[in-house]
Amino acid sequence: MKACAALMLSLLASCRRPPQVDAPDRLDALAIDVPAPEDAPDAAALEDLPEPPLPPMDAAAEAPPGRSTLDLPLRDSWAAVNTWNDRMEGEYSAFVARLGAAIAQRRCRRLDRCLGDPSANTLFDASSDRRLSLTVDCADLPYILRAYFAFKRRLPFGYVARVRGYGDDPRYMLRVRPSRWRAWTDFRTARAALRAMVDDVHSGMYRVSPDVPGGDLYPPRIDRDAVRPGTAYYDPNGHVLVVIEVRPDGTVYLIDGHPDGSLTYKRFGEAFAIGTRSLGGGFQNFRPLRWDGEHLTRAGNDEIPGFDGDSQWSPAAWQPAVPDPDAGARARVGYHQWVRHRLASAGAVVDPVLDLREQVASLCRDVADRAEAVDASLAAGIQRQPHPAALPWNIYGTTGDWETWSTPSRDARLKAAVRELHDAVAASASDPALLERMRAAWREEIARPGCETRYVNSAGATVTLPLETVLDRLFSLSFDPYHCVELRWGAPPGSAELSTCTDDPIRRGWYRAEQRLRNQIDRNYGVATPLTAGPEAAPDVDPRRPLGLRP
Repeated sequence: MKACAALMLSLLASCRRPPQVDAPDRLDALAIDVPAPEDAPDAAALEDLPEPPLPPMDAAAEAPPGRSTLDLPLRDSWAAVNTWNDRMEGEYSAFVARLGAAIAQRRCRRLDRCLGDPSANTLFDASSDRRLSLTVDCADLPYILRAYFAFKRRLPFGYVARVRGYGDDPRYMLRVRPSRWRAWTDFRTARAALRAMVDDVHSGMYRVSPDVPGGDLYPPRIDRDAVRPGTAYYDPNGHVLVVIEVRPDGTVYLIDGHPDGSLTYKRFGEAFAIGTRSLGGGFQNFRPLRWDGEHLTRAGNDEIPGFDGDSQWSPAAWQPAVPDPDAGARARVGYHQWVRHRLASAGAVVDPVLDLREQVASLCRDVADRAEAVDASLAAGIQRQPHPAALPWNIYGTTGDWETWSTPSRDARLKAAVRELHDAVAASASDPALLERMRAAWREEIARPGCETRYVNSAGATVTLPLETVLDRLFSLSFDPYHCVELRWGAPPGSAELSTCTDDPIRRGWYRAEQRLRNQIDRNYGVATPLTAGPEAAPDVDPRRPLGLRP
């Protein structure tokens, strides 16, 4: 029982389900864009392979008519009398934005609770929403939001219920294509449709190339009209988020779901991978659906004004992109900076001080999420098991206990976010007055209670780590779940903090041997990650240095 509880705790801050639940979505799983071997089956032929039947609809989901519109026959509760058009898309964005604001303000932390709150849900109906129970993970969230809206606004809805491709895991296959579809009319009630969708959908649905017919989503043009609340973002390492706000300066905020049903709030940045055309990474919108009374049709690429199947994945489109008004030149920028530039309103001014505040707050949330993952591993007793004789071939994408309990990908995302903040501060270093304002903002933000992390050491005492201490140890934090908690949090050699660690010489030898891997920021899922894979010295990405707070 303790191990089961620990497993559920570990999933709070990631898009993973416990092994016994269908279609887990794991952040650390393999996602590489490589051609299939010559003897791989042709994707076009995969539809002909035998497949098991879809699970039956849940009869237990039906309640006597009159208790809730969720349990009425669909002919009474979900007749598709409206059509998807610009007005409906605008309403959908407003619906998602209102929910997102409630999550950002921590007024609700689960989707069913948010939908049951009339201040958060623009479509609230007491007769149905207070009787709704949903547990959604990251892949489910965009689909459930879209389906719920379609139900409330009497719009047609359908989804890809199964995909096929090359690979063992449907969430990380290559050459993915839909092989089974479901429409809302396939179910007896709206509640049955929503429950089936939670079971059917996984992150593999987001890997369908826009060139493959029958997919649910398409890559939009990167501008404020096309990237809006309700747009999904797919990180091909296995995570899905939903845009809830695009600010005038182009900053994007998103929400994501977790297997325990909780929802969290994120700032878009370098911690999220870009992906490729074939893997479907990046921003995605749902294709408009048409219903003729018998058949459900998805809009094709040439029917969607905001479709753009190239720019998101083309460095040639975004690397030369942003003008530098001071130098009169054009700076080369990365994908995430290009997105922000494209989404900024005309004449919008970026406030570097506000940016710094928001990035620090985001870092503190990331550290808190890491603390939950480490605590879950400790609760499962992984640190007491014998250390494996070798690390996985690729530490970022594997299976078993390492996949479940290790944190190399989570730690790499944290390092990438720190590097992004460092680079942003360094870009302002030539302005002494601005730098002084940024220093003041830094001091205010790191002093907030949410920027302190606590852990219970091996002797049972509580240890408090301010954000600055975590930054001091950024490249010492152990991603290895077989280490004591003190090493997981990078306690310095010879310190009183480390003295309570009971790790034997073998475990401590592994900790020393893994240093080069800890020095690595960027994840690479397509190659081996031996102990020599990372740089010998950790890169200097401490934002306090350009702030003038460190020599």
